Amino acid sequence: MKTHFNIFTKMTLLLVLCSIPCHTYGQENNKKETETNTNWIEEITSRVTPYGSIRLGAGFADEGEIGVSNNAPRIGLKFNHRLSQNEDDNFNIIGRVEFGLNLTSRDDTVQFAVDADEGIAQVGDAVFTRIGYAGVSYKEFSLIFGKNNSIYYSLAASELDNFLAFGGTGLGVWNISDGGISGTGRANQVLQLNYKKEGLSLAAQAQTRNISENSESIDTYGFGANYKIKGFAIGIAYNKVNDGVEDPEPNQAKVDDEAFITAASFEKNRFRVALSYGIFKNHHRTGDMFYDSKGIEFYSRYKFSTNMRWHVAAGFSSLKPDSGQNLGDFDTKFGITEIGYNFKKSSHIFISTKQDFSKNSSGEDRSQNIYGVGIRFAF
Repeated sequence: MKTHFNIFTKMTLLLVLCSIPCHTYGQENNKKETETNTNWIEEITSRVTPYGSIRLGAGFADEGEIGVSNNAPRIGLKFNHRLSQNEDDNFNIIGRVEFGLNLTSRDDTVQFAVDADEGIAQVGDAVFTRIGYAGVSYKEFSLIFGKNNSIYYSLAASELDNFLAFGGTGLGVWNISDGGISGTGRANQVLQLNYKKEGLSLAAQAQTRNISENSESIDTYGFGANYKIKGFAIGIAYNKVNDGVEDPEPNQAKVDDEAFITAASFEKNRFRVALSYGIFKNHHRTGDMFYDSKGIEFYSRYKFSTNMRWHVAAGFSSLKPDSGQNLGDFDTKFGITEIGYNFKKSSHIFISTKQDFSKNSSGEDRSQNIYGVGIRFAF
């Protein structure tokens, strides 16, 4: 019995001794696998930056209509992968995808979106593409292709895109839908070359597509410049359509569509002021008629609280057809007032009003005043 016990004891001890290195080896393998998985996740997350902004407004118009409206909510991802170990080279693959969200049904009377026409082409779509591009950047230069904010917007009109609701009509950015067809808004199938160093930005773009019988190798083109110094900024941009047609379908541009804008802004401490002036040819439309026009946009803001979180803003937007357009007294003009609270970076709650003085061709009021509250929550 003793002999059997000694044999059993020796065998048990041998098994335990054998299992120790196996167990240790297994732990090391699991640790390496975990580290590999962690490194893989870190590699991805270090290159991709998710973001989003939930934007909603609720309000009422003069004649009693009450509505809840989208205010251009969006979610997206930015991608940046360094191709060179030398940081001075700053050589990267870049990309971005952004989706718009229709969180509520469209309300044609109570609208809050700064780019109020963006949803027209996506009515009924819960999610739609706002931006999607890929490209490369090297030091001060970048080259991208896809759908992106235009040069016209980013180097000039964006100086005035500051209101939390309303505004934008006098800029000529979102002339039809999201401005992707004309190239002044979120341009479709666009190739963009950008240069940025210190306060100077220069850029050019071209759209290539085949959407009309007048299609060319370059169907639209645009260029712009912006310079910032000590709180001052001035921008200028021009955009022209080459493949426009006389009687365009919804996915086509008007013949001879052109847009020019110059904008300036100044910001110091609590105060910001900005002004733009635009000249447009066959760029805007009322009904089935395109017309030449001039646009003005003005913005002013003052942060009045000690912590600089509360602000008051006021301004106006105007778009007036040129004489000889056979539109009578038709025009678009309205004033905007706004009080807002910045509760975290790029996130606000606000109260805003739109006092509308727009006229139809007979000189009668054609739009109502709107009063509302809203929220922007960025993440």
